[in-house]
Amino acid sequence: MAIHPCVRNFSHKTTHSGTQNWDIIQYENNWMYFANNNGLLEFDGNKWTVYPISNYTNVRSLYYHRKTDRIYAGAFNEFGYYERNETGLLQYFSLIDKISANNRNFNEIWNISSIDNIIYFQGDKDIFQYKNGRITHHHFPSKIDCSAAVYNSFIVCSKPNGAFFLNGNMFIKIPNSEMLQGKKVCAILPFQKNKVLFVTEFNGLFVFDGNSVEVFKTDIDRFLSENQVFCAGIKDSKLAIGTVRKGLVVKDFENNSNFFSNTFSGLQNNTILSMAFDNQNNLWLGLDKGIDYVLIDSPVYELISSINQIGTGYCSLMENNNLYLGTNQGLYHTNFPIAESPEPANIQLVNGMQGQVWSMMKIDNTIFCGTDHGAYYFSGKNIIQIPGISGTWNFRKMNQHPDCIIGSSYQGFFILRKNGGKWELSNFLKGFSDAGGMFEVGENDCIWFSHWMKGISKLTLNQTLDSVIQVKTYDTSKGFPTIRNNTLFLLDSAIRFSSENGFYAYDKKKDLIIKDTKLDKLFNQPPHSVRLFQNNKGDLWCISTTYIAAAFKENNQKYRVDSISFNQLKTMIVPGFEHFNFVDNDHLIVSTEDGFSWINLRNLKNSSSENNFQVSISNVYLTSKFDSLVNGYVNIANQKQIPKFDHKHNSIRFEFTAPEYRKEGMVQYSYKLEDYDTEWSTFSPNTSKEYTKIKKGSYTFRVRAKSQLNPKIAETSYQFIILPAWYETTLAYLIYSLVAVFLLILLLKFIKKSSQKGALKMKEQKEQEMKEQEKRFLLEAKEKEKEIIALKNQRLQYELRHKSQELADSTMNLIRKNEILTDIIQNLNKISSSLNKNKEQQAIFNELKKIQEEIKSNIEHDNNWKKFEENFDLVYENYLKRLTETYPNLTVTDKKICAYLKMGLSSKDIAPLLNMSYRSVEMSRYRLRKKMNLDRNVSLSDFLQNFR
Repeated sequence: MAIHPCVRNFSHKTTHSGTQNWDIIQYENNWMYFANNNGLLEFDGNKWTVYPISNYTNVRSLYYHRKTDRIYAGAFNEFGYYERNETGLLQYFSLIDKISANNRNFNEIWNISSIDNIIYFQGDKDIFQYKNGRITHHHFPSKIDCSAAVYNSFIVCSKPNGAFFLNGNMFIKIPNSEMLQGKKVCAILPFQKNKVLFVTEFNGLFVFDGNSVEVFKTDIDRFLSENQVFCAGIKDSKLAIGTVRKGLVVKDFENNSNFFSNTFSGLQNNTILSMAFDNQNNLWLGLDKGIDYVLIDSPVYELISSINQIGTGYCSLMENNNLYLGTNQGLYHTNFPIAESPEPANIQLVNGMQGQVWSMMKIDNTIFCGTDHGAYYFSGKNIIQIPGISGTWNFRKMNQHPDCIIGSSYQGFFILRKNGGKWELSNFLKGFSDAGGMFEVGENDCIWFSHWMKGISKLTLNQTLDSVIQVKTYDTSKGFPTIRNNTLFLLDSAIRFSSENGFYAYDKKKDLIIKDTKLDKLFNQPPHSVRLFQNNKGDLWCISTTYIAAAFKENNQKYRVDSISFNQLKTMIVPGFEHFNFVDNDHLIVSTEDGFSWINLRNLKNSSSENNFQVSISNVYLTSKFDSLVNGYVNIANQKQIPKFDHKHNSIRFEFTAPEYRKEGMVQYSYKLEDYDTEWSTFSPNTSKEYTKIKKGSYTFRVRAKSQLNPKIAETSYQFIILPAWYETTLAYLIYSLVAVFLLILLLKFIKKSSQKGALKMKEQKEQEMKEQEKRFLLEAKEKEKEIIALKNQRLQYELRHKSQELADSTMNLIRKNEILTDIIQNLNKISSSLNKNKEQQAIFNELKKIQEEIKSNIEHDNNWKKFEENFDLVYENYLKRLTETYPNLTVTDKKICAYLKMGLSSKDIAPLLNMSYRSVEMSRYRLRKKMNLDRNVSLSDFLQNFR
């Protein structure tokens, strides 16, 4: 049937290269290389890179020689090889200088092949053999259309001359190959058991069995003759042929099936210039404009071509020879099986069925269809709408009421009954208003219903099926971990559920929701809200937006689970509207966002390419200041020398890739730098990792890759050394040691000199301290002396005050004594006067007179002036001495008056002291002023008080 393989497109804008691609090879690390108009085009699964050839012409041919790890390339008047240098970067080496100048004008090199260690380069009329560094030239008489190395024989074909073997230096015609003359051969391929297949431009296929060339007829001969074959390839039972006008045809000789791929089914254009099978058995096409990757060995195909834009698929159903497809645009139909043809399938919209189609279900030989406009059923070739029902989600058969069907619409649940051969709306169910498309009929015709927000409910209907008499809600109290996004489905006629933490079942006796450990174990705890679909064989399909797996039931009733092969469907299926249509045990139709996919489980079983998955380190950059590429592709087996990087280049970025060409975004990576990272990173789509400021040492960078389409985890590594910084090298440490010794010697000398200097300084300091101490002692002595003098002065002051007090006291005593003695004299004078009258008392008088004279004498001489003068000068700082020196003509009486005035005595006080009358004292003071020449306005007392 005319299904179409999925196609990935790479335009020349994507590849950043020329438009045309003339040859294709696959490198040992799974990278793809293309002979492009701009040079050798490399694709590592993530990035495209162009390597120009030496004369910058179009590269026409490529060949990978695995033994020497060289990529041979041919161009206009140029051929040679690309080889990786010690850093893994491709370098081109021309071989033109190995042929004579006369043979260098050979135009294009169209094909390169090898037998053992001999490399063959095919030009327009020339064959060049390259072996052991030498080139041998063979000239052919006419234009060579095609050449190939098949079964250790090198064959060339020319339209005018036919097919030849190159044997030594001679071209020997293939026996009985005359029928190839006049026909342009486009490909020479090994075929079946030691046969050679010739693919011609317009004349179909021919086979050489070792004896003769015969026509090989197929059911695609007409297609080939009408569309001009340009290239071909073969792998196992599949023959792929590329045309100029109509794209690709693949003939599978195992089951004699064909499928086509062209612009109708996803190719960028229909002119195929080159092709190559990769190690996943899929097909790369070099187009006149761009590159395409055709997944011919995938279990997933497109059911209809991309030109048939019928919308997003929601459901499908087969009836007799018709395939019905329900999409968001309407209900379509086509013949089934779809005819094998390069033309798009004839898919027609069913009359009156435009708009969203939600579901189709066949119940008792009647097809029911739920759409956005209502409910429909098929009656013969007619589709009849059931009146009274709005948009309808789905339908289910009532087990105990075979004449009734329950449906779910935008208005709620309803019952259909057959009346007179027609299905009619019986009634809407009362007592329950929620609606949705996820429901199943359980035991006793109860209805299990899932609401994405409210959870799971079980509805019990009355006997007349017009009302819901009981609604039971099964929430967390009933065993579910949550009420949100729980799904339900029938499995072997029993209700099953999916929620958080896995699968659940209904325990009727306990009326509880319990874990379904068998399903959990089978699918190993899939994510929340999955749906299960079961075919007639018992195979189970488990699917959600993040998980898809199939459990295939084996003959021993055990299951084989495949959670890898169908992962490309995860991003294609419409969430919440998954639909699986099981055509038979080996084929099914799945609704997708782009329409419908065809699943061929036979391809799954026959696939043998999963062990080819590998990860490579594509580039290594030093990133300290500017990005500097130091390594290209690193093959861990060929890393003979461990690169060493200067410490100033201790920031490094790794780029890595694990080609997974079948679908973009399927690969994730985890990495670890040993002796730097403590653990592996989590898997992520990142294809690079940068480390900065790495310390000196030896390191191994490891990277792992896993593909969602491959169970294998691939790993590779890259070893490198970060050299010590200049200050961490052996020479630096030697210099440090010498400098340290030198500094130690200097330090010892410095210490010695400093010690000497310190001792001298200490000596000087001690001497200075002694001097300062001496000065302090002298100062202290002076201070002591001053203190002593002060003490003496204090003592003298005290004594002076004492003497002054004594002087004052003695003066006052003298004044009182003289006053008393004067009074006594006066009294004695009175007694004497009285006694003088009495003669008899003469004797007594005389005695009294004597006493009187003695007292008078005592008054006049009792004052010891000299003693007084000493004490006075002591108290008043030689006052009398200075006064005498200033006024030498002063008498003793004058000096006494001056002393008494200095002491603050008045004339009245002075008179008794001098035994004078007050007037006499005043007169003495007057004469004293004269002697001192004092003005009249100057007070004598003030002058004497202030005399210095």
